[in-house]
Amino acid sequence: MSAERPFETDVDVLPSRGGPATPRGGTVRWVAAGWDHPDALALRNRMDAELRPRYAPFDAQRAGRRPGPPTAGEIVVTWLAYEAGRPLATASLRLLTRRDGEDLYEVKRVYVHDEHRGRGLARAALDAVGTSALALGVRRLSLQTGKLQPEAMGLYERQGWHRIPCYPPYDTDPFSVCYGKDL
Repeated sequence: MSAERPFETDVDVLPSRGGPATPRGGTVRWVAAGWDHPDALALRNRMDAELRPRYAPFDAQRAGRRPGPPTAGEIVVTWLAYEAGRPLATASLRLLTRRDGEDLYEVKRVYVHDEHRGRGLARAALDAVGTSALALGVRRLSLQTGKLQPEAMGLYERQGWHRIPCYPPYDTDPFSVCYGKDL
């Protein structure tokens, strides 16, 4: 399957599977954007700042084993959640071409701003990415998280994701945990 980009324009979308996340007293607007969108970058930077202290004691053990971040060309769509113009959450769909030539679609960088957690936004972000994947004919998604992120692992497991063997490029990182889900 080719990495077409049918989600390049801003659209109001609320994930249909499981219903939309509706914050207390407001409406969330889901917007399809590119990986390099400033609001997506700002949310990912917050995520990095939050996670860095968890993994810092293990930097030497992980040196040279962690893959780099996705490139903009690998990202099919990045979803952003907004309320009153403020970015609340993000998640992306990545096309990862594997060494064996098979395409693998994965969820990348699911993050909810710490002031807006507990509102169903992470679930809605996963649903938005899943809806985008289904529109492309994708029937299975994968994702990678870290062993020191029990809240992420709990979310994925509650949403029907199942642990799978770590796949490249995460198979060399001893802190990686991978999941898969049929759509």
